[in-house]
Amino acid sequence: MAGGPGALTLRRAAALALLLLLPSASEAGPGPLTAPPSTYRPVVVDGFTFPVARTSWLSVIEFDDDWHAPRMRLIGGRWQQVGVHEGLDITAEPGTPVLSMSAGRVEALGWTFYSGNRVGVRGDDGRYYFYAHLSSFADLGVGSRVGPGTPLGRVGNTGYGPPGHTDEFPPHLHVGIRAADWVSPYPLVSRLYRRAVRATSRGEARLTALARRGDRVGFERLAARLYADLRP
Repeated sequence: MAGGPGALTLRRAAALALLLLLPSASEAGPGPLTAPPSTYRPVVVDGFTFPVARTSWLSVIEFDDDWHAPRMRLIGGRWQQVGVHEGLDITAEPGTPVLSMSAGRVEALGWTFYSGNRVGVRGDDGRYYFYAHLSSFADLGVGSRVGPGTPLGRVGNTGYGPPGHTDEFPPHLHVGIRAADWVSPYPLVSRLYRRAVRATSRGEARLTALARRGDRVGFERLAARLYADLRP
């Protein structure tokens, strides 16, 4: 699954180009109209949001249903299956903000051998939401309250070694969900992704229309709802 979340759309390019045609601040009221931040505000669906921040510029977000894919390891010179993948890997650019999918409290934060920098959130629904291989953490601690869209850290490639070990695999976020047992995150994550793309595409179209009309106030209000600063 690729392309849609971060690709620069014609609508977006047109909207930003049209900013140059809008009246100057002296003509249209106080304060110049500036281009909004490029990070989309999380789209919350039934209390959940997609766990990787999306942007309106060129960026990489890709994932497939790799639940229970074989996990191989080189042991004694031979590749052997040592388990299956109990989660979902979302490829993203290093440093991309990782967001809490749900409301809950941080239950675990720190380093584990295979997961690297990881955050575990006990959701208000009782399930455990697991985010692994982060390059860094947000300003959180065990017990911190989070909501859907709260930054947890940044995408990285930590793990498979002692604290600080990196580069055993490309940057990505591993997402796990555990109830009584680990369950596939793919149905929920893919639904959240589709809804987020749909909502932000509608927002971009409305933004373009406001720019064409020269509606500075409407443009700024919609931009404030559409974009957010999600730096951890």
